[in-house]
Amino acid sequence: MQSLSIGEFAMKVNLWASLGYGLILILTPDLFCEILQAEAVNTAWLRTIGAALLGTNVLGSWLWLRTPSLDMGRVQTGTAGLEALAMTLSLLLGEFTADNIWMVQASVFLAVLVTAGLAPTSMERTYHSTKQSNNIE
Repeated sequence: MQSLSIGEFAMKVNLWASLGYGLILILTPDLFCEILQAEAVNTAWLRTIGAALLGTNVLGSWLWLRTPSLDMGRVQTGTAGLEALAMTLSLLLGEFTADNIWMVQASVFLAVLVTAGLAPTSMERTYHSTKQSNNIE
């Protein structure tokens, strides 16, 4: 039961953080570059990433919060994990060109924490223990 509440909290963080990042990236990618003090080169990629965040993370988290399911939990956890891995790898390889690198580091840290928090939503036993504690078959 507690692991599901951790997963629910992480899902809410995933939804709201992705909504914020997604809207900024899709609507004002140049502003995002200004905030990071990064060169605004090929901002089309930022818009595409914003769209993916809104579609997969925001919509997926919202659907899971409405009706928690193992499959959607796995999709959200897998997506968050891939995003965290890609961001971590890019950070380690020095691919981020932002002068305000601490903002990138904070985003990577948040992505790793969210992935860890979402882990219970991708485990079958989490859903079975909830059903048993509520006497639902």
